[in-house]
Formats: sequence, C-alpha cells, structure tokens
Amino acid sequence: MTIVRRTARGALVGGGAFTVVTVFRSITSGGAFLDSLNPILLFALIGATVGGLVGPLIGAAIEGFRSRR
Repeated sequence: MTIVRRTARGALVGGGAFTVVTVFRSITSGGAFLDSLNPILLFALIGATVGGLVGPLIGAAIEGFRSRR
C-alpha cells in the first residue's frame, strides 16, 4: 500500500475516532449540540492531522511485521 493511501486511511480513522468520541461526550453532557459544534470540528481536525501523520508509520510497521512471518 502506498504512503498516500496510508495517510488517507490514517486521517479518516483518526478524524472519525476523535469525532465519534467528541460527539458522544457532547450528547452525554446534556448540553446543546450546536453549542459544542466548534469543539467537535476542532477535535476532528486534530484527529485527522494526527492520523495522517501516524498512519504511514503504523502501516509500515504492520507491513514489516507481516513480511517477517
């Protein structure tokens, strides 16, 4: 798998994970959803950035582990 695909996959997974957690916390806090929309988008952006940076590293590590077997 190419670096671009690993980066895209990492960004989607990281952004999605941060978004799901933030939306869940927003709903369980009982506050208005629209009031917490800005922090939700901010955390989604942070998650996508971290996932995009870490995705190729994790992908290469998994590929290396699989090739050793």
